[in-house]
Amino acid sequence: MLGFTSQIRILWLLPLFILSTTIFQRCNSTNNTQLSSNCNEKDLSALLIFKHGLENHSSNTLSSWSNENDCCSWKGVLCDNITKRVTKLDLHQQYLEGEINLQSLFQIEFLSYLDLSLNGFTSLSSSFNQSHDHIQYLDLSFNDDLHMDNLDWLSKISSLKSLNLSQINLQNQTNWLQSIDMHASLLELRLSSCHLTNIFPSTKHVSFANSLVTLDLSANAFDSELPAWLFDHASDMNISHIDLSFNFLQGQIPKSLLSLRKLETLKLSNNELNGSIPDWLGQHGNLKYLNLAENLFHGSIPSSLGNLSSLVELSIGSNFMTGNIPTTIGKLFNLKSLFIGGNSLSGVLTKKHFSNLSNLEALVLSAPVSFDIDSKWIPPFQLNGISLSNTILGPKFPAWIYTQKSLEYLEVPNSRLSSIDGDIFWRFVANITQLNLSHNNISADLSNVMLNSDLIFMDHNMFRGGLPHISANVIYLDLSHNSFFGTISHLFCHKLGRENSLDYLDISSNLLTGEIPDCWEYWKGLSFLFMGNNMLTGEVPPSMDSFIDLIILDLHNNSLSGNFSLDLSNITNLEFINIGENNFSGPVPVKMPHAMEVMILRSNQFEGNIPSQLCSISSLIQLVLSHNKLSGPIPKCISNFTGMGGAKKTSHYPFEFNLYNKGQDLEYLDYGLLRTLDLSDNNLSDEIPRQVFSLVQLKSLNLSRNHFTGKIAREVGDMNNLESLDLSSNKLVGEIPDTISGLSFLSFLNLSSNYLVGQIPVGTQLQSFDASFYDGNPGLCGAPLPICIESNKYGGNNDIDDDDDDSFTQSLYFGLGVGFAVGFWSLCGSLFLNKPWRHNYFRFLNRVADQFH
Repeated sequence: MLGFTSQIRILWLLPLFILSTTIFQRCNSTNNTQLSSNCNEKDLSALLIFKHGLENHSSNTLSSWSNENDCCSWKGVLCDNITKRVTKLDLHQQYLEGEINLQSLFQIEFLSYLDLSLNGFTSLSSSFNQSHDHIQYLDLSFNDDLHMDNLDWLSKISSLKSLNLSQINLQNQTNWLQSIDMHASLLELRLSSCHLTNIFPSTKHVSFANSLVTLDLSANAFDSELPAWLFDHASDMNISHIDLSFNFLQGQIPKSLLSLRKLETLKLSNNELNGSIPDWLGQHGNLKYLNLAENLFHGSIPSSLGNLSSLVELSIGSNFMTGNIPTTIGKLFNLKSLFIGGNSLSGVLTKKHFSNLSNLEALVLSAPVSFDIDSKWIPPFQLNGISLSNTILGPKFPAWIYTQKSLEYLEVPNSRLSSIDGDIFWRFVANITQLNLSHNNISADLSNVMLNSDLIFMDHNMFRGGLPHISANVIYLDLSHNSFFGTISHLFCHKLGRENSLDYLDISSNLLTGEIPDCWEYWKGLSFLFMGNNMLTGEVPPSMDSFIDLIILDLHNNSLSGNFSLDLSNITNLEFINIGENNFSGPVPVKMPHAMEVMILRSNQFEGNIPSQLCSISSLIQLVLSHNKLSGPIPKCISNFTGMGGAKKTSHYPFEFNLYNKGQDLEYLDYGLLRTLDLSDNNLSDEIPRQVFSLVQLKSLNLSRNHFTGKIAREVGDMNNLESLDLSSNKLVGEIPDTISGLSFLSFLNLSSNYLVGQIPVGTQLQSFDASFYDGNPGLCGAPLPICIESNKYGGNNDIDDDDDDSFTQSLYFGLGVGFAVGFWSLCGSLFLNKPWRHNYFRFLNRVADQFH
């Protein structure tokens, strides 16, 4: 029980408690009123107008943008602490789509920083008249589908200090430099990958040159000398960072570059610069990043580069450079990344080349240089990555690499390696993320090896034994072009401890045998599967239709058989299938996804008609059904192949395959440009439907070695992209349509062994083809065949001179015995005297000869 004194204290404190509670409630009420009014009404309205231009799902990303919240607390919005006016809007990488309404955003009068980069905006509203000098930082970069037809609106933001429009299509900007030139206080300009074509090389001066600190015009299409406005007044400039890489710039490095004393970054790689790398470049003491790789430089690498003690990254490479790599490179003690490449460089690398590179993290060499390094050498560095492609590293894997305990990637392709240290090597690479041993001569049995790296390239070696085991970490595995043998079931038919990550698997071009196992449910995540050029047998198992993300399926050149009855229609990403050169039989498979682009089914035993269901796969751009047993007509619905007939271009993952084209077997690496229809060497018949010639995007059309009849339609002349046309060994009649002479890209034509007549149309290509491509058409004439005469110009044999026949007959049988002559003339005398009989007989002989051929 409380004492009297305690009760008095409570009674005394109670009014104070009530008073303080009342004050707190009032203060809280006042704060809430102030909170709702913190955001300036004009700023709030402008932001909501901008939000209104976004697509619905983008608006969901900005769910905090509502009238119920203070706009200063909205996502990406920053306000001044005192004035509560919006000063910064940063919505980069928020997956926003729709329209950028600059007109509304620029109404926020204290907005100085605007970043809408890395989104999916597709349009821009920039129609405003008044100036907006408050904008200083503007970044709209990496909105890949955004096109800007003009940059006039930039003149209204004259106080701009930083502008980044990289990865925005500005290909219609013919005066982009003039639009930028109005910003005399510009410090940073980034217009990388904007499809610009003119760098205005002859312009002498721009107003922002003296203020500019960073310039990035990389990855455009500038095809000229280096610009005068950037280098001719170098002594007056404060620029620190220049990136003009990945263009087509020509000429030599100007000596005026030496006047840019504050220059820290110079990136001129992947251009067409020539001459020698100047020795005076070694005087640029402030340079930290120097990238001159992939140009046309000649001469040697100047030893003066060893004086660039501040260098952090050095990249030099040209296939025209010669000589040795200078040992002075070893003096660059700040260097973290070193790349040197060139097919004509030579010499020997020793410890002296690396003596002081204690900070080196990445070593990339691509040149035929050898190593003279003691096996007990311990380098002064610990590398994160090694790439020694096209070097003379072998034959034995070098011991000094084993001292590198922090490696994330190890690449030694085409480095003349032939031996590795067995278990030591595989334990060493077990925790390396990327391993590349391709294009060597390494011979080792991998039957008991466990591969653990994420990305593994071991193709084009002499690895043998059974296929290795793989861990659940492996994402990319290329074991093609080796000598692995045995079955493949042990690789696929064991469930890993956790869900596997395998996305790409290539075990093609080995000596693998046996059937394809029926356990693909463990590998549903595969996107790329290559098992061609082996000796696999049996039928395709039903679990192969359980893939979810498969893009490419390649089983060609095995001994697989049976009906190909898989239902692949639910594998919606599947674009490429190659099951050619097997022994599949039955009808042509048609259970394919609508996104399918390439179907190669050649050299099998498929039979029956070409199914009309194929026509529903409208995205097909290559269909190869050659060397099968197909019969009947070509379905007229073939015109539904809009990928072959429409103007739309397709780009896809590079598909590699062999294709009989232009009269020979060719190897292709196609990115979606090739359009092919090959139905050759079947038993197809009837006339070639005109719908075939509506496939105007085709580059190759092969219908040879079938039984097609009728005339060649004049619409063949509409196939303006055609490069190869083979209609040989059919039963085509009539004249060659003159429209064919207009096919300007045609580089291969074979019309031999038909019944074509008349004069070969006059056209540059048609006369340049070998005469053998017209042979076997008795009524055909004109270059490159013998010249036409009036009697056979239009294909007739009706006026053959009797004397010619008599001469032919006499010369043919001259010297034969009298008894044979009597027998012969008893049969042929009537033919000689009866003209219609004689012509019918000759036509009969021609048909017999054609059929025999």
